[in-house]
Amino acid sequence: MKKLIITLSILSVFALPSPVLAGVNTATIEKLENSLYGFTYSGESENSRLDRIENSVYGTVSTKSANERVARLKKDMATDLIGQEIEPVEDTFADPEDSYVEREPVAASNVNYPAVDELEEMVFNKNFHGEDIKKRLSKLEMQTFGKEYNDDLSTRTDRLKAELKPQSLMDNEIAQSSNDFYDDYVPPLGADYHLNKYQQTDMFDYDRFNARQQAMADAYEGSSYQAPVPKQYNLTTVEKGVLRQTFKNDTTENRLSRLENTMFGTNFSNDDNETRINRISSAYKASKSASKYDSNRFSQNMTTAMQIGTLLLMVLACIL
Repeated sequence: MKKLIITLSILSVFALPSPVLAGVNTATIEKLENSLYGFTYSGESENSRLDRIENSVYGTVSTKSANERVARLKKDMATDLIGQEIEPVEDTFADPEDSYVEREPVAASNVNYPAVDELEEMVFNKNFHGEDIKKRLSKLEMQTFGKEYNDDLSTRTDRLKAELKPQSLMDNEIAQSSNDFYDDYVPPLGADYHLNKYQQTDMFDYDRFNARQQAMADAYEGSSYQAPVPKQYNLTTVEKGVLRQTFKNDTTENRLSRLENTMFGTNFSNDDNETRINRISSAYKASKSASKYDSNRFSQNMTTAMQIGTLLLMVLACIL
């Protein structure tokens, strides 16, 4: 009897599912669900979850044991790699020229670099004319920025110039030497000129600079005169002069159209109000000016004035 009890106990232990295997299965199923659906069905049974995954992957449900089903999915879906970064494989369709990197030409030892010489004089109080240009720039960068850059020589030099502001740059000598067709004098940059740091937002006050340049040009050319702004009559004044009455309570659109029809025989409703008022003011002013120089008192009436004003306004309308 004792042996029978021991045998049944051993069989019951082996018959029960292993908690270790169940834990492995659950972890694998959760990985697959997260990969396929973006979330897990932790509240459902293992079989229901496996049925859903197999339908998504194979289109059919397996009748094998849970362990076998999980093992198959684990192999086919490479669950051990899910969530890991995989090194990309070389693109077999890539053009060889896409990966071609042009080698920077070796700097000749006998080439002069006056810009680098000047920067070294500023930083080290001497220059290293005989050394390799890359080493020279590296020394300057370490001293100036505390690190080296791997850009091309021109970019590295420009970055150092923007930071150190050598005298040759501030004197604008670069602008003259870089243009073979430039034969005019370039004045030094003003004391208020702000040289922004390399590849940073330009803080230079262009409005102030342009205003100063315009003032200098006006003083030089003697062309500081500005044409006076033509006098603009208000609608009430024009209505009194043309229509002998005012329409203050009417809309601006109606008042403008009424004056235009009277003065020009048409209206300019497609124009903005400012343009229309200026046109009416110009015509009214022209009619008043014409009446002053007319020697015949009989002709100094509104009809003649309006005819002259209309004629002048037609010319102005064509010009505008």
